[in-house]
Amino acid sequence: MPYAIDLFCGAGGFSEGILQAGFDIVFSSDKSPMVQETYTNRHKQLGLIDGVDTHFELADIKELTSDFIFETINSLKYGNILKSGSIDAIFGGPPCQGFSRLGKRDTSDPRNMLFHEYLRLIKDIRPKYVVMENVTGILDMQMLDFPSVVNKNYTGQHLVPYILESELQELEYTVIDMKVLNAADFGVPQQRNRAIFLAYRNDVHPLSYPQPINKLVTVHDALGDLYPERNYSTEYSQKCISGRTHKKGTSLPIKRQKITNMELSKHDITVTERFSLYHEGENRRKALDRIKSEGIDLLEITPDLFFETLFQINKDHNSNVIQEVLTQFDLNKEIDFSDQWLNNTNKQLSLINKLSKESSSDLELKNAFLSLSRRINLDYPATVDFWNKVKDLLNKKMTKNELQQRLFDGDIDEDLANALFTKKGIRSRLDSNKVSPTMVTLPDDYIHPYFNRILTVREMARFQSFDDSFEFLGKRTTGGDKRALETPQFTQVGNAIPPLLAKAIANEVKKALEMNLIN
Repeated sequence: MPYAIDLFCGAGGFSEGILQAGFDIVFSSDKSPMVQETYTNRHKQLGLIDGVDTHFELADIKELTSDFIFETINSLKYGNILKSGSIDAIFGGPPCQGFSRLGKRDTSDPRNMLFHEYLRLIKDIRPKYVVMENVTGILDMQMLDFPSVVNKNYTGQHLVPYILESELQELEYTVIDMKVLNAADFGVPQQRNRAIFLAYRNDVHPLSYPQPINKLVTVHDALGDLYPERNYSTEYSQKCISGRTHKKGTSLPIKRQKITNMELSKHDITVTERFSLYHEGENRRKALDRIKSEGIDLLEITPDLFFETLFQINKDHNSNVIQEVLTQFDLNKEIDFSDQWLNNTNKQLSLINKLSKESSSDLELKNAFLSLSRRINLDYPATVDFWNKVKDLLNKKMTKNELQQRLFDGDIDEDLANALFTKKGIRSRLDSNKVSPTMVTLPDDYIHPYFNRILTVREMARFQSFDDSFEFLGKRTTGGDKRALETPQFTQVGNAIPPLLAKAIANEVKKALEMNLIN
C-alpha cells in the first residue's frame, strides 16, 4: 500500500477519504485534544493500533520536525524503510480562519504562518505528491512579508497561490493549476467549495484532478433511515449505514452497530415556534416577505412566540417600568440594571404574563414566580406584589391588540421583524429536494427540513459524507471565548473536508503512483 501523512488532520475527514482510497496513513497530527479523542477512536474502530499501524501526534505543527516524523514512522510495523523522498503523499489543510471571506481577512494573521510550516515539512520530507485544501478565499488572499522556506524574498504583500507555486517550484515540484472543487460533484449531499492545490515532484508521474460524477445527492437522500416517524431509505443512507471505510486486513467496511451523535438540542417552546415560521428552503428574508404578503395570526398558531414578541417590541418601555416599580421595594442589595439584565427580566415577565392568562398549572406559574424572585432579589409574596403592580403598566408602546392587527395586516417594520425572528438573518430551513448548503461549525444556522429544531451532529455528518459508524467524541458544542480553545463535535464536523471529496482526490494520487510502477 502507498504511505501517506495527514497534517492538520482534524477529526479525520481527509484521513477517512485517504483510507477509502487504499493508503496507509503512517503519521497524522493535530493540536486539539478533542480532535485527538475522535481521531484515535476511529482508528481503533478500524483495527489500527497506534504505535504499530499508525501514529497520531498531538502537537502544534511548529513543533514537528522531519527527523521526528521519520523516527516515529520507522518505529511502526513497517520497519526502518522510510526516509526523505520515500513518502508517497502528504495531505493537509492548514487552518483557514485567516483566509476565509466570512471573517476578518488579516494578511498578518499568525494562523496564516501555518502555511509556511506546511511548506517547511514538505521541503524536508520531500513526498512524491502534495495535496493541500483550503477555503476558496485563499485564492485571492495576500500575505505580508511571507518567510520563505527556500530563501526567496517576499517583501510586501503577495498572493498565496503565487507564493505556493514559487516555493514548490524551487523545491522541484510542479504545481497544477489550482482548482475549486465542489463536494456536491463527488456524491456529497452538500454545496461545499474547496480550493485544492495539487503538486507532484518532478521525477514522478504527473497528477490530475478528479472528474465530477455529476450525481447530485439531496437533503432527502442524506437523511434517510434516521427517523422512525418518517420511514424511508435511500441509496446514500444505506451506504452510510453499511459503511465505506474498510477494517484493517479485510475487505469489509465498518457497519453501523448503533446510531450515535443524534442527541437533540433543547429548545424552549418560543424557539420551536419561531422555527415553524420558516417553510422549506426559506431564509429569514423569504419567510418575512411571505408573512408580509399573507399576514399571520401569530396569537392563534404560536401563542408563546406572540407574547415574547410583544414584550420584546416593548422592551425599552418595559425596562423603564421595571426599574421604576422596583424602586418602590426595599431591596436587600442593589440590582445592576444592565441592558442584559433588563432584557432577561422582561422575558421572564413575558412568560408569567402568558402563564397567568392560560390554563397553566399552578406549579408552572409558581416556578415562574420563583425564578423571577431570584432575579429581582425579593421573597415570593413581594415578587407576586411586584407583578401585580407592574403588569398593567407594561406593553404601552404597542399593545397586544395593536400587535395582533399589524401581524394580520403584514405591517411589519424592521423592529418588529427583529422581535419576531431575532436579528439572525442567515438562518434558513433546509430544502429536502436540494443539495444542502455548506455546513458550518455553528449548529443553529440551519433548521431541519422536517422538524422545528436545529441539526444534530449525526445529521451534519451525513451532509459531510461520514459513515454512520464514525463517532464524534468530546463536548457537543461550546460558546463564547471557548470557541478559540475547544473543538467540540459540531466544530469537528463543520471543519472537516468531506470524506467522499477527499477519496476522489486521493484516488487520483493513487493512480499516479501506480503509473510510476508501470513506467
